[in-house]
Amino acid sequence: MDFWRSGQARTYRDARAAGRTMGVRERITGFHFPAWAPVGFIIVLVFGILGILFYTRQASAAPHIGDHWHAAYAVYIGNTRQPNIPTFTGPEETHTHGDGMIHMHPFITAGEGRGAALGKFFEYGGGELSDDSLKVPGQKDTHKNGDQIDGKTAELRILRADSGIHPLGGDFARAIQACDAKDESAFERVNSRYIAQDGDCIRIVFAAPEVKPVVQSDRTIISPDQATREIAMDVTGTGAGTVFSPASIDVTAGETVKVTLSNKSVVEDKNNPPFHGLRFSGADRQYGTSDDFVTDPPTLDPGQSGAAVIRFDAPGEYEFKDEAPVKEGVPPATGKVVVGPSEATPAPTATAAPGATPTPAPADVTLALNVSDSGFDPPEITAAAGKSFRITLTNTGTVVHNLRIAGPDGQFRTDDDIAVSGFVNPGASGEASGKIDAPGRYPFRDDFNPTLLAGTLIVQ
Repeated sequence: MDFWRSGQARTYRDARAAGRTMGVRERITGFHFPAWAPVGFIIVLVFGILGILFYTRQASAAPHIGDHWHAAYAVYIGNTRQPNIPTFTGPEETHTHGDGMIHMHPFITAGEGRGAALGKFFEYGGGELSDDSLKVPGQKDTHKNGDQIDGKTAELRILRADSGIHPLGGDFARAIQACDAKDESAFERVNSRYIAQDGDCIRIVFAAPEVKPVVQSDRTIISPDQATREIAMDVTGTGAGTVFSPASIDVTAGETVKVTLSNKSVVEDKNNPPFHGLRFSGADRQYGTSDDFVTDPPTLDPGQSGAAVIRFDAPGEYEFKDEAPVKEGVPPATGKVVVGPSEATPAPTATAAPGATPTPAPADVTLALNVSDSGFDPPEITAAAGKSFRITLTNTGTVVHNLRIAGPDGQFRTDDDIAVSGFVNPGASGEASGKIDAPGRYPFRDDFNPTLLAGTLIVQ
């Protein structure tokens, strides 16, 4: 006990008693340390281990229990985009709602770290993803490197990029659109063990090395604050028993309407909850093209609501369907939008009024015009009287825009308007062509925000 009472080793005390100073090397080699040294060493060691574990956990770039990460994905076989992977869930909770998104929020430790890798995501859904083979969940075929696709030897490419949206908590529609707008050159190659990060774009391509799929946006996004009215809709049931109420809605041509969908389905199987959403076919009456309108979020949990903002410029009937994938052989629930004529709806092939003649390219002069979410740049453009012009409108904003020029009558939405056909999505361009004979100042605007986004065409 003399050692602990004195706070120093006997040999160290004896050395001091003998009037001799002990050197550092002698203390270390002889283990002559103060009594508190072992305790201090243990404390430092424990905190060091904890620090390393904490740093490793943070630096592992993987979701952990309590995290909610999301990444947009798309799968291509050759040049064909595959349908969204059907809904699946599980205790690991790296799953999808059939909405084109990977949802990562683990409930158990097995779902953390490597349990959230891309290969695991496919495995949980009943598919397969390795570095040289692909089986999309919900599909029968397995594709392996060396297989023929469209007459060419194909290989698997697993790619990732950054959507630029952080954190990606719920802005799924904008994330999908941002990812679709990226060229393959903006992606880097990863492997099946890659763990998607929050806000990632994941693109999986099985095609010949020289084949780069033509990726087009599959939706138009209109800001909800541009809607002039709202229509409420409910959805109930699941699979073939899914019902929209109402299944038919009426709008006016040129009207911007917010359709709010509430998923009121009853959960009968907690491992397979009934997700639902809305996709409206656009002017081309085809699904999966850039003029579609889709709820945000694309699919809704039971009890959740979401909205799609729609606008149709031409009278007629347009179909909508459930955005959530259904089992093979089961058609999705559908409904229709009946678009009636407005007080002044320009016919798609209307004859221009005297003094304002829509003309196809080539034109005498080409003008460039940008539109952002805050205005046109430049706010004034100039054309020569009696000379044909073509305006190229580039959308540099984050939501859909368009361009409409009032003709000689000075009124919008009449037969002498000159306008971009359809919508211009973020990052895309559109054209408006025409000729005005009379000099003057002709206002132009974005139909989706006519007060803030306006300018002037000067004809001289």
